[in-house]
Amino acid sequence: MKAALGWYKNQWLDIDKILISANNRGLKFGDGIFETILIRKNKPILFDEHLERLENSSKILNINLTLNKFTLKKLINEGIKKLALENDHYGSVRINYSRGANKDRALKINSILETKDLDNLWLEFFRIKPQFSPLSVLISEIEKRNEFSLISKCKTFSYNQAIQVLEEANKKSFDDSILLNTSGELCCGSTFNLLIKRNNEWITPRKESGCLEGIMVAKALKLKIIKEEFILPKFQDNDIIVAINSLSCRQINQVNDLKLRSKFNPIYFWDLLYN
Repeated sequence: MKAALGWYKNQWLDIDKILISANNRGLKFGDGIFETILIRKNKPILFDEHLERLENSSKILNINLTLNKFTLKKLINEGIKKLALENDHYGSVRINYSRGANKDRALKINSILETKDLDNLWLEFFRIKPQFSPLSVLISEIEKRNEFSLISKCKTFSYNQAIQVLEEANKKSFDDSILLNTSGELCCGSTFNLLIKRNNEWITPRKESGCLEGIMVAKALKLKIIKEEFILPKFQDNDIIVAINSLSCRQINQVNDLKLRSKFNPIYFWDLLYN
């Protein structure tokens, strides 16, 4: 039974034994993309949707993604077996894909075609407990999402903005931050999408706001239980606000000084979207 393990260059390793070259562009420049997938009942949940987003990110950023879907699925299933989860326990797998290695210090891309198909890939498996506890959030005053940026459309290695807004929130005794875009429109959280129930209707910030197109939000849109809207950060105390990503679903109980009074069981969404 393992708490974590990894795969890199055809080897199964302890996470801390995965060594990435200093010339790897993912390490040197944050030049890579990833997906984190929930493992439930020993299966990778919404695997196809995550892989599609990974492929879309690679196209947007011109990363030469050369992954065979069936090879990847086979590796993930093998990792799940090695993790040896009980059937009612949860895990996660993070698929990491770097653009490749540089021969020198230049930012210019010059080495993609010299790498083998799986050399740019590494996988991380963890035992986890999904998070459902409530949280308080601050509307960030120091960072904005760029609704015009290609980076905003992709799940990349660079989490500098998320780290900064989390630090900003924690310094003011909040759990996390939510971000507006450059026009003042409500966008997303540091690492989560937002769902809001207002006037007996569920809404979520539109894709054009600059929020990452979340897998869970996409599932909710497909089920027609929410709709996208242009949303300003003018909250009401009877709003229900949910922070959601692939590994957590948490009700927001405070935004800045506004304490929200409505109660909601976030596991409702979790079960609805994952069943």
